[in-house]
Amino acid sequence: MPAEQKYAVITADIVGSRRIKSFRPRRDEKLRTISDLHVRRKLILSSYAVTAWDEFQAILKKTEYVPSVILDLRRLFYPFELWIAVGIGLVSEAHKRPVNVYAGGEAFERAREAADRLKAGNSKYRVLTAFNSGNQVLDATANTIYHLHDTLLEGVTARQWATINVQMETRRQDITAHKLKVDVSTVSRNLKRGHFWQILETQQAMERIIVGRS
Repeated sequence: MPAEQKYAVITADIVGSRRIKSFRPRRDEKLRTISDLHVRRKLILSSYAVTAWDEFQAILKKTEYVPSVILDLRRLFYPFELWIAVGIGLVSEAHKRPVNVYAGGEAFERAREAADRLKAGNSKYRVLTAFNSGNQVLDATANTIYHLHDTLLEGVTARQWATINVQMETRRQDITAHKLKVDVSTVSRNLKRGHFWQILETQQAMERIIVGRS
């Protein structure tokens, strides 16, 4: 008898939402953008569902899509800061919509546990990402990598994120430079100082790790 499919659930909270001016329309605009992108790329089963004032969630089609989704959330929600909790496991009623009404199961429970750890703020350093898969090796590896990754992204500026976003679309620095109306050397410098190559390396490595462990 084949094993039941495991899913990844993302639960994201916008940090400091009460201090953000015109929060709801800005939240909704960013959420529409990311939902349209991820539905079109078939990364999530259905659009992100708002579960609270500053919280939203979705079920990913495959667990290995988690690193791509995390990167998109980080770059497209900027300058908003997100707590991103990942739960991996079984899901009931995965294809019913909206997910926050019909779906449930251990992936949701694990994402909630990870989100609670993030909000507790017990770490000695800034932590914005947490994994809970039920696999101790995967969780230790993913949490260590992403805690370092979160620290690395702390210093990325608005201009560097803008360059990263265009580069993610074009995949070519000369086209990115043309779109941004800057020199290629400026693009290269912004990508380097924005840790773009480390960001991509993290995404690619984590995809392989999740496939091997989840």
